[in-house]
Amino acid sequence: MKAHFGKFALIVVAGSLALGGCATTGSVKRAQARADQAFVEGQKGQADAARAQGSADAAGAAAQRAQGSADAAGSAAQGAGAAAQQAQATANAAQANGDQITALSSRLHKLEAAEWRRHHPKKAKHRHHPKPKPVQNNEGQAKFHQ
Repeated sequence: MKAHFGKFALIVVAGSLALGGCATTGSVKRAQARADQAFVEGQKGQADAARAQGSADAAGAAAQRAQGSADAAGSAAQGAGAAAQQAQATANAAQANGDQITALSSRLHKLEAAEWRRHHPKKAKHRHHPKPKPVQNNEGQAKFHQ
């Protein structure tokens, strides 16, 4: 009798639930299927969100590396600017030294030339008079000036 009572109780409970406006077994199964489908979609969304978060983290790390590279490049540029200024100052000093050397070299050359002229006076030049050219007369004979 206990077995019949259990079946009867189940029928009474199911019937009262059906009459009370509760869902049927089919609607419960459909609702469960929809819930399962929503759960699967939610898991896919979470996986997509996790991948997006990973991409965002990677992008943030890349941005930090890029900022570090930019900072290093800025420092290198400042160092290069300072080195260029030093090189320009050195070039200016070298140019000034070169100008001074050129002036001193020119002065020394002039003094050496003057000293050489002092020790080697000009010699008197012998003046040679050219021989007179023969004058032609009308007869085709050469005539010399007397």
